[in-house]
Amino acid sequence: MTAQQAKQVVKNALYRTIGETSTTLRLSPNGNRTLRVLMYHKVNDIPDNPTTVPVAHFDDQLAQLDELGYEVVDLDAVLDHYTLGAPLPDRAALITFDDGYRDTLENAMPVLQKYGYKAVIFVPVAYMEDATPLPHESLLVERGVRNPTLDWGLMRELDAGGVRVESHGIAHRPLAEVSLDEAVREIGVSKLKLEEQLGRPVRAYAYVKGSEAHFHPVHESILKQAGYEIAFTSISRSNGAETNPFRLGRYNVEPYPARTFELVLAGACDLISLKDTVAGTHARRLFNQALGTSTSREGR
Repeated sequence: MTAQQAKQVVKNALYRTIGETSTTLRLSPNGNRTLRVLMYHKVNDIPDNPTTVPVAHFDDQLAQLDELGYEVVDLDAVLDHYTLGAPLPDRAALITFDDGYRDTLENAMPVLQKYGYKAVIFVPVAYMEDATPLPHESLLVERGVRNPTLDWGLMRELDAGGVRVESHGIAHRPLAEVSLDEAVREIGVSKLKLEEQLGRPVRAYAYVKGSEAHFHPVHESILKQAGYEIAFTSISRSNGAETNPFRLGRYNVEPYPARTFELVLAGACDLISLKDTVAGTHARRLFNQALGTSTSREGR
């Protein structure tokens, strides 16, 4: 068993334990949760490839959404909910992808179209302009594993096919790790470049890495000033009508067994959001380094 496989086994067991315990003790969020947002990265069958969900597993998860009674909505419905107060359907779910990987077009979009689901992809615009691997892909490239990103033409094809393109900054850098001037540029220039390529307004942003350690309130203010209307974190939680629209939570989706996926969607595993606090982020980095599963020399 590889280190990455061992990590996945540990995570699956941890989520299942937290979820079943929360369900037994009735600790899951109550009925005021109006939106679950799912966060994917890669959808492919390359083995030992972090943040990847195999294609067949992705298909099974989309089928399970319907079986469990969730209704997949598009970004417009979410925008209307948080800007106009429009209601969402019961058990609404939004499907998102981060980082602009090409396999979203090649592998994920056909499965989404099979079920008639819309989705959103957040892209770092610098990686639409050349074939340089994303920063956290560097060690994988050294091992011969390549996860190419979209180019502008493929990005527009994906957008036309029902996977709406929105902003993930320029160079895949957490806003908290750059100067304020650079953060303004990441937020504003990425929006302008995407709007030029897409010919429409860009209204949503996803924070890079997206835990509480990776952005600050000042960045929310900059996003508002730049004309964004909502922003997505990577904090593991569902959202209510009262949730700050610039701090929307998302569930990171992995190759979970069906029961674990069900518990995550139900909010039974929301205690895991402790990993997304500042202290939890540092602890997670040390855990990855100890297991040898960091995806870059700096860790994630």
